[in-house]
Amino acid sequence: MMDKRIIFQEHGFRDGRMISGSKSGYASRNKGNVIVFNARICTISEGIIWWGDLDITKDEEELKKVAERIGETLYVLRESDAWYEDKINEEHILKWSVTKIG
Repeated sequence: MMDKRIIFQEHGFRDGRMISGSKSGYASRNKGNVIVFNARICTISEGIIWWGDLDITKDEEELKKVAERIGETLYVLRESDAWYEDKINEEHILKWSVTKIG
């Protein structure tokens, strides 16, 4: 099975991805978009599998392709809701996810 990090990279999502040098500037230029800086993408089976900035409004279609290739639903959490990796379980993911994809 292919490493999930490689799948994310092939779809333009490198670990630690930054979408802008200025979070406030990006947010003001993209009003109405669902933006999660320092997001954590989780799956129920593995917990956190990716981290970086997301503009879900712009990235959703590509993230759907990632979910399809991985074969699992992706859950997007805010950094503060995924701070302690040992606490990441199905209940936590479902409670704190901003959105699910796939």
